[in-house]
Formats: sequence, C-alpha cells, structure tokens
Amino acid sequence: MLHLDVLPEEDKKLLHEKTLELLEKTGIVVKSGRILGLMAELGCSVDHEHSVIKFPKLLVEKAIATAPKSFILGGLNPEKNIDLGEDRTYLATDGQGCFVVDLKTGERRNSLMGDLIDSVVLADALEYIDFYWPMVTATDAKDEIRTLSELATCYRYTGKHIQTDVFYPEQVPFFIGLLEAILGSKEEVKARKILSAVCCSVSPLSYDPEMLEACLDLTEYEVPIEVLPMPISGATAPFSLLSTVLMNNVEVLAALTMLQLHKPGTPVIYGSAPGILDMKTGLFAVGSVEGGLQNAACSEMARYYGLPGLACGLSSDAKEPGIQAAMEKVSSALPAMLAGTRLLCGVGLLETAQCFHYEQLIIDEEIFGFMNRMKTGIRGGKDYVFADLISQIGAGGEYISHKSTLKQLRGGEHYVPSLISREAFDKWQESPKKDIRRFAREKAEKILQAPRKEYFSEEVLKEVGKVLASAEKALCS
Repeated sequence: MLHLDVLPEEDKKLLHEKTLELLEKTGIVVKSGRILGLMAELGCSVDHEHSVIKFPKLLVEKAIATAPKSFILGGLNPEKNIDLGEDRTYLATDGQGCFVVDLKTGERRNSLMGDLIDSVVLADALEYIDFYWPMVTATDAKDEIRTLSELATCYRYTGKHIQTDVFYPEQVPFFIGLLEAILGSKEEVKARKILSAVCCSVSPLSYDPEMLEACLDLTEYEVPIEVLPMPISGATAPFSLLSTVLMNNVEVLAALTMLQLHKPGTPVIYGSAPGILDMKTGLFAVGSVEGGLQNAACSEMARYYGLPGLACGLSSDAKEPGIQAAMEKVSSALPAMLAGTRLLCGVGLLETAQCFHYEQLIIDEEIFGFMNRMKTGIRGGKDYVFADLISQIGAGGEYISHKSTLKQLRGGEHYVPSLISREAFDKWQESPKKDIRRFAREKAEKILQAPRKEYFSEEVLKEVGKVLASAEKALCS
C-alpha cells in the first residue's frame, strides 16, 4: 500500500497534548441543561451559567480507550457490510445538497424526493460506492420528518449502509421504529448497525444541543455516531492549517468523550471536514488543496487514536462538471486517501457540496478508481517480479499472449477505466467517450431507465408506512 504522512510524529503528539489542555482548561459550549447535568454527574467540570463543559484529562484518555477501534457498518444487504477494521478506503457519497441539475432538462432547481430516489438507485448500482449519505434533500417532504422519510426511501432502494442526520431527540423513537420495521427487532437493530448518525459540531468549540441529545439517545441502540466538525481556517478556526486540525481534534474528542461517558463502547467515527476561507470571495473553499492536506492530517490523528476515520474529499467549488471540478476533487481527496482514511466522503456534488449532477457521480467513481489503484501501489515480491519469464522469452519476444498477462489483468494489476478513452485519434473522434460528460450522463440515464431493484417486501413497506404516519402525527404541527 502507498502511504502518505503529512504530520511528523512530534506534531501528532503536540496536537494531542494541546487538545487535552484545551478540553480541560477551555472546554466546549453545549446549551443543554440535560447534557450539562449528565456531564457533571459523570465527572466533568460544568459551568451551568455559561453552558461550558470542561473535561479532565483522565476522562478523555479513558474515553479514547473505551471507543471501539473497529466495527461493522452494516448494509441491508449483508454482502455490502463495511468492515472498518480493514486497511482500505471505502467510498461514501456526499450529503444534503439542496439543488439538482435535472437530467432531462439541464435546469438547476431545488431537489425533490424523486431526485433523492434517482440518486440512491444510481449509487446502489455503482461498483465503488459503499456508503450512502442522502445526497440531496427532499424539499417537498415535511421538514419535521424529512430525514426520516428520506431514510425510509433510501432503504427501499439500496442494500448499502446509510448515514443521516437526526436533528432532535423527539425523532429518535421513530428512527428506531423504522429500523425495527425493516429488521424485525431491537436486537437486530443493535446487531446489524445499518444506520449511522452524524453529530456535527458548531465551530468553534460548541455543539448543537438537540442533535447531540439525539445522538446520546441513539447510543442506547448501539447506533454508530460519526462526529463531523467543519472548522474553517481564517473564519471559525485560526488561519494556520495545523491549528484548524487542532480545532477539529478538540471537537471530535469532546463529543467522543461525552458519548463514551454516557455509553462506554459506543461505535464512533472520527470525522473531518475542515477547509479554508477563500480570502477573495469570503466563501468556504471545499475544493482547496489545503483542505486536502487538513483532511489528511485529521485522518492521521484518527489513526493516532486507533479510531476509524471519515474524511471529506472529492469536493469542488466548481459550478459544473469539468476541468476545475476534476482538479479540485483529486487534490482534496488523494491526500486523505493516501493518509489512510477508512471512509472517503464527497462524490456527486458540486458548487461547495450544494448541487447534485448525475454525471458527476459517474465521473467521481472513475476518479476514485484511479486513486484506489494508486493507493494500492506497486505490488512486490517474487510473484510479481517475473525474472524467470523474462529469461524464458528473451530478447525480441512478446508478453501479450502469455497466460500470466491475462491472469495479472484479471487480478487488477492495471486499472481498466470505464469512462476515459485511450484510443487512437481517428477512433477517438468517432467514440462516444469523446465527450466524457455526455458519456457519463448517458450511463446514468441507462442505469435509471433499467428496472429498479427494491429491498422491501410488501409487508415491510406497510410497516414502514405506519412508522412514517405515526411520526407525522406526533411531530408535524
């Protein structure tokens, strides 16, 4: 495996030491009486007046020790389970875009439930995508139950692992009810882990109280929690890249400590989505090369603690597929991938993760294929050196017809692209791959026009409908 270290060992230790110091002396803000009281009972120093929680060093170190170092993220189809103990990078879609470029009309518009269905059907069909975060928001769904409705829809059309947001604790019983309707029992919900939930910090040094309360409730059902800070250099974090990594680390370990104190052994994913503020535009630049380096550093900190990590990458501020998108997606993703992140999130969205382009999802999968082969590196040892074969064939011979060539090709020694053309000029002029964007769009159309695979029986579909109806009655005003 090819591996990249962007942080020297002394900087990892420095980040760890400063993180412990900041957690103990500065702390974080959580404006929740429930969480403040709970953390005070569990040994933290709590300032109720200012809603500040400070974490003794020993509690943080204990929390790191009790967090699982590997676990399974289950798929509704068990063949799609993700083993976070494996030394490989799994690909995840980006989440929660609010616009889509219509596949038929080319119009940029607000995303709807039908677009979500198309995106999940497409992601389910693609080889490299292992993990689905709802790529677009269903703006035509009722806000109070939107993510619940999206989740039910996603499970209907994919067997892969799904992650989503649970925004407040009152939603939790209905999320668990949905999982029970699909899997049959709470025991299966705990065992299969087909859902993971996002817990976002509000940089600098605070957490949304309702989302954090919801995640604490989800730990009772052993739902894996992905802690996902998004500090921005020069805006919500100091300007230097290293200090932004520090901010990310502080916020991850704060949430991890709270989760582990509440329910030791809770599966936690060390997430990272740092980036920089573009000083010309004043906007968050998700496709920056600095963001790629920061995510690589955060991936190294996840490894430093032995925790499975998710890094954001394959990100772009481009407004449409093209050269800028390709440049930014590679530079934002490759460093984190080579630094060993277990999960790489970001495919399919452009416009600073706001807009879904169908063809971009196809293109991004090809980009990941190239990067995945690069990460594999040059396979070594006697099975790959072929000195005896070179001697046997000798000068002036050829290798294309030798059985070892076909065996190596089938074994993945050379990556075989599906989108790009390597044909001679004359053939390329006539090739459908001459316009990669159009070719990718046509591939997406072909997948979506095929018969759709559904993962619910009629009985499960009825039970899911009952859960959604109950949630609507209880939560919608």
